[in-house]
Amino acid sequence: MRKKYIYSSLRFILSTFGLIVLFIVLLSRPWIPSFVKWGGGICSLALLIYLLYKYYKTNKNNNFLALFKGQVIKPIVKFISSDLDYYPKRKISESLYHKSRLFLKDTDRFGGDDLIEGKIDKTYFHFSELHTQYKTTGSKGETHWHDIFKGIFFIADFNKDFEGSTVLLPNQIGGGFSFFKKIFGLNRKEKLVELADPEFTDNFTCYSTDDIKARYILTPALMQRLNHFQRKYPNNRVSLSFVDGQIFVAISYKHDLFEASYFKSVIDYDRIQSYFDDIRLVVEVVDDLNLNNRIWTKE
Repeated sequence: MRKKYIYSSLRFILSTFGLIVLFIVLLSRPWIPSFVKWGGGICSLALLIYLLYKYYKTNKNNNFLALFKGQVIKPIVKFISSDLDYYPKRKISESLYHKSRLFLKDTDRFGGDDLIEGKIDKTYFHFSELHTQYKTTGSKGETHWHDIFKGIFFIADFNKDFEGSTVLLPNQIGGGFSFFKKIFGLNRKEKLVELADPEFTDNFTCYSTDDIKARYILTPALMQRLNHFQRKYPNNRVSLSFVDGQIFVAISYKHDLFEASYFKSVIDYDRIQSYFDDIRLVVEVVDDLNLNNRIWTKE
């Protein structure tokens, strides 16, 4: 599959290059009669158009990446759980992204793919890759794009009913420093909440619309699980929020998780294992955070 697309692309590139060289040679030789130049030029152009059409027809319904995701990623998803569904061209909606309250910056570009959704025991969840950006204009009018978030965005039903929002952001300045944390949260409707667990406050800064509800959500057992969860992603920024009965988890990644390369084998064991580990790691959020343990009225 991969080699077929490489050979097809190489043939197209070499043929196109040859036609361009032929066209330049015809135009640059003064001793060649004009009717030969024009005739050769028209034939070269017609052949180039034909090659473009042929290349498009060959590849439009047989896209390498689409086949890769259908033949490699989808079986991995189903192997992890037959209750999961995979949609390579879909993503978490922009409205849910903003509902999470994790990233308040306005987005100028909202992209993503590889949506996985399903139910484990009592918990429905879905996640996808997202890449959100905003733009600025330079002194000469040029456009610059800046990342807001790039990684996995996960949403699930939480195991408690509640209203309002509680947001956990990566703690960039360590424990304490309440004054600076309040300053950093001035653009939020949520207010800083001080919690007793020292490891937790080293990992996360908590903001909430209601400090009592924040403590109702963030039990000592859940904070321990979140500490463990953070240790699981030592090289990734992890942000979480609890909004109107749902949990949102954003895990930053620098690379695209489920993309294949034309120039690397997709049947290499290490690569297959990497795809499996990436998907399984996110699915295990349900178990890591004990989301199937329904509390009181949440069914």
